[in-house]
Amino acid sequence: MSEIEYWKEQAGNGRISRREFMGRAAALGVTTALATSMLAEVGRAQEPKRGGFARFGLAHGATTDTLDPATYLDTFPQCAFWGTLSNSLTEVDAKGDIVPDLAESLEPSDDVKTWVVRLRKGLTFHDGRNVTSDDVVRSLRYHMGPDSKSAAKPLLETVTDVKADGPETVIFTLSAGSADFPYLLSDYHLVIMPP
Repeated sequence: MSEIEYWKEQAGNGRISRREFMGRAAALGVTTALATSMLAEVGRAQEPKRGGFARFGLAHGATTDTLDPATYLDTFPQCAFWGTLSNSLTEVDAKGDIVPDLAESLEPSDDVKTWVVRLRKGLTFHDGRNVTSDDVVRSLRYHMGPDSKSAAKPLLETVTDVKADGPETVIFTLSAGSADFPYLLSDYHLVIMPP
């Protein structure tokens, strides 16, 4: 077995990191493109494994950060918790357009004072429990309560009622018409959480 084959096997078995493999390959005169191709070949042969851990280098993390979406202050909880551990009903894409996330569709009334949101089918929380319209109602009312300190509370001031209409439909009633309501639902505080 050649030395590069040995290190390829070590990488394939998870005994060395990608970085270490690339360094050893470079020391053996293997180009980056070829080494990357070798790793891709090894990666295809492996079965995914459950568990493990991830490390992220992000700014602004603090010991006071929590999983409470009402308290998300800056980049760290936005990246680490929103979109990684939870999702919103909508999100803004790279072009600045609003697109459904957990929502399958958002349908306004003619006066845009009522919005009917239908959830995607098959959504589950980390524990395998289905995401329902009741979860959406509870998650958003959490920010709307009279004692709420949520940074998103002002965004929801025009919402006079939010109610479930079956397991996958939520109806929002607003005090005034708002064509921008789907954008408001993309706010990083307004994640849908289990009760």
